[in-house]
Amino acid sequence: MPCDTTALINAIATAPAGSTLVLARRCTYHLTTAYSGDDGLPPIDKQLTIEGRGSTIVRDGLTAGAFRIFHVTSTGDLRLDDITIRGGNAPGDGGGILVDGSGKLKLDKITLDNNRAGEVGGGVDVVGGATAYISRSQFTFNNAAEGGGLQSDGTITTDGVVFSRNYAGVGGAIGQEEGDAVHRNTTLNNNTSGFDGGGIDIESGTVQFINSKIINNTTAGAQGGGIFNDTSLTLIKTEVSGNVVGGSGGKGGGIYENFGTLVLRDSSVDHNSANGSGTSQAGGIYNTSGAVTLDHSEVNNNASTVAPGGVWTDTQFMVNRSEFRRNIPTNCNGSPGIVAGCVG
Repeated sequence: MPCDTTALINAIATAPAGSTLVLARRCTYHLTTAYSGDDGLPPIDKQLTIEGRGSTIVRDGLTAGAFRIFHVTSTGDLRLDDITIRGGNAPGDGGGILVDGSGKLKLDKITLDNNRAGEVGGGVDVVGGATAYISRSQFTFNNAAEGGGLQSDGTITTDGVVFSRNYAGVGGAIGQEEGDAVHRNTTLNNNTSGFDGGGIDIESGTVQFINSKIINNTTAGAQGGGIFNDTSLTLIKTEVSGNVVGGSGGKGGGIYENFGTLVLRDSSVDHNSANGSGTSQAGGIYNTSGAVTLDHSEVNNNASTVAPGGVWTDTQFMVNRSEFRRNIPTNCNGSPGIVAGCVG
C-alpha cells in the first residue's frame, strides 16, 4: 500500500473479510478528520489484519478534532502488527483503540503512545465481553479518567508488554471493572494516578500477574501506590517495588487490599512507601478484611510515615515460608492484627 492516508482509509473500508493489508514501510499516516463520529478510521466490523512494517498512524493534534484511531465493533476481529498508534483523543472511551463487546483484538509489536480518552482506556478500551491478546507491545504517555494505558473489562492476555508513564484518575496503567486478565512477563513502571491504584486498579473479575514487575508507580491519592485490589488477584514470581502512595493518610504503598482475595507466590513486596502526611501506614501491604495468602514471598524494606511500615491488617494472613524484615518504622507492630511470623 502506498504511503497515503486516503489509500489506507479506502483499503480498510473496502477490504473483504479475512484480508491482510500491508502498509508502506516506516510510513506515517496522518489523520486530520474523523471518518465518522468519534472514529478516525473506518470501523472494523470483520476479520482484518494490518501489517505495519514499522509504520505510524497518528491523529494530527494541531488541526484535527477529537477522535480515536481504531474502533473494533462487536463483529470485528482486528489484528495489528508492528505499528505505532499515536495521538488518539476520544471524548468517551478508547483513545487509541475501542473494542466493543464480542469484538476481538490481537496486538503484536504495537506502540500506543500519547492517546487520550475522556472516560476510560486512554490507549485501549476492551469492553466487557470482548477479547484481546497483546504481546511484545508498549503503552506510553496515555491518559484517561480510568485505565490510563488499558481499560481491561473483557478477557485479556498480555505477554511481554510494558506500560510506562501513563496517567489516570484511577488505575494509572490499567483499570479493570470486570472480566478476567492474565498478565505474563508484563511490566507496569512509572505510571501515576490521582486517586487509587498508581499501577493498576482492580474492582471486579480475576487478575493474575506471572513473571511480572509492578515498579515505581505512584498515586497522589490514599490507596495503593502500586495496586488497588477489590476482587481476586494472584501474583506469581512477580515483583512489587518502588511504588508510592503519597496522599495524606495514604495506605498501602505497594498493595491496598480491599475485601478481596490476594495470593502472593514466590513474589516480593519490597522498597515501597506510604509517605504522605498524617496517618500514612503500610508501605508494603494494607489489608481491609481481605483473604491474603503469602507463599514463599517477602515483604521487606518498606516504609511509612507511621507504624506499621510493612503490613497493616485487620484479618489474619495465611503464611507459608514467607518473611517480613527491615520495614520502617516497624514490620507489623501498630496493626490491629499481627501476621503470623511477623516480628517487630
